[in-house]
Amino acid sequence: MILCNPCVEHPLESPVLDLNHFEIIRKVCNYMNVNESKVLSKSREYKMVMTRFIIVDCLLNQQSFKYSLKEIGQMLGGRDHTTVIHSRDALRDWVMTDETMRTILKNAHLNVFNSLRYFKF
Repeated sequence: MILCNPCVEHPLESPVLDLNHFEIIRKVCNYMNVNESKVLSKSREYKMVMTRFIIVDCLLNQQSFKYSLKEIGQMLGGRDHTTVIHSRDALRDWVMTDETMRTILKNAHLNVFNSLRYFKF
């Protein structure tokens, strides 16, 4: 991994990992330090919801596969496609108004993809 100098905050020219949805879910859960089965459950705990939002963002922005909203909902514990739409929109609004959440999402992208290529905020 090549790091910009003197800023070692983000990698340059890092290879983007080609991951399947299981690996993305696992990596985001590990980054957020939450139990994967609890994230996929119907839990409405703040940290579980935040983790699901990040997973949705990663799945929607991964270029190597094009999952439908319905498929992403099924991957996240059988949720409806409208829940995925809400997650996408709520995260976008949240990131625009909360610098901490923006940093969390940015670091999640670095952790999952080893790149900021899919980070759009």
